[in-house]
Amino acid sequence: MMNKILKSTLLFFILIGLFSCKDDETTSVYVVPFAEQEPVDNAAIVEFLTNNYFNEEEFITPAGNFNFDIKLYADETKTGVDENGNDILDTNQMVGGYTRTPLINYVNTVINNFTIETKSIVVSDVTHTLYILKVVQGLGNKKPRFCDEALLSYEGMTLDKNIFDNALQPVDLDLSSVVKGFSESVSEFNIAVGLPTENLNDQGLFDGTYTYHDYGVGAVFMPSGLGYYANPVGSIPAYSPLIFKLKVYGTTELDHDNDGVPTYVEDLNGNHDLSDDNTDLDSSPNFQDSNDDNDPILTREESISNTYVFDLGNEPVLGVNEYEISRTVNEVPNPDEVTLITATYIDTDGDGIPNYLDSDS
Repeated sequence: MMNKILKSTLLFFILIGLFSCKDDETTSVYVVPFAEQEPVDNAAIVEFLTNNYFNEEEFITPAGNFNFDIKLYADETKTGVDENGNDILDTNQMVGGYTRTPLINYVNTVINNFTIETKSIVVSDVTHTLYILKVVQGLGNKKPRFCDEALLSYEGMTLDKNIFDNALQPVDLDLSSVVKGFSESVSEFNIAVGLPTENLNDQGLFDGTYTYHDYGVGAVFMPSGLGYYANPVGSIPAYSPLIFKLKVYGTTELDHDNDGVPTYVEDLNGNHDLSDDNTDLDSSPNFQDSNDDNDPILTREESISNTYVFDLGNEPVLGVNEYEISRTVNEVPNPDEVTLITATYIDTDGDGIPNYLDSDS
């Protein structure tokens, strides 16, 4: 089911002029402009947030067997039916004397340490709004970047709560290969603390699963422009806003072309779109190009590696054109010690452009 989360392959120039198989007739497929669809999607998301609650009381006082799953409940007093479509049996607003708060009340407001943060993402010159429910921020010392690998579990659904995808056990996902709304949301959570605990079976043997500690938990409500937009994918209709529930456990920094420059550094203009950074204007963007400036020297040979070992809280100050490559917390023997590897990208001719991006360096 994981293929559902991959980036949309929508090509507007193909969709706008599809050719039929008989005679020379053509059929035009109208694609709604982003500027028209975005307010429609945003209104649908706001309506959902207005008419739904989540199981906040379980996160406030978690029971011993609580698995930190977010559950979304429709306000039966507004919908007139319960979650199964039956006549009202009770209300999901009142639970054991606790009164749940409609999700809309959390937007850019902190209540009981929960909030829904909004994040603006521009696609084709149109600003789209992500609504990111932060139930648990996570206490780890890192967040996945938009192009890193994240270890997580998730569940995807449409606004009518039709589940179209899930990974209930932790999986590694390359965030550069998923829909934009997903990567931009995962990157807002911290990972788990420390090493996971191995789970044991009844015989006291490792059963192949782990328990993670103090990881990020949340959900994202995204407009179709940050999902699959005009593409119907599986059971997802075209122009569908999406919901993803998230648990974020870990992250690994990626260097997709293994050129010594982390992928996040290859995003030269900082717009989180790796496809439009192409220094030598060849067929490969920088993050997939082992020689970014197409000079006689490979990118990997135009940097200097550095290693720092330090205690937590004593972070070294990095120099000019120096970037983090990897970071390891030395759990054994010293859990407060960090090994940091960086790369300094030299600028031989002093023109402000690192050698690996400068063909005349």
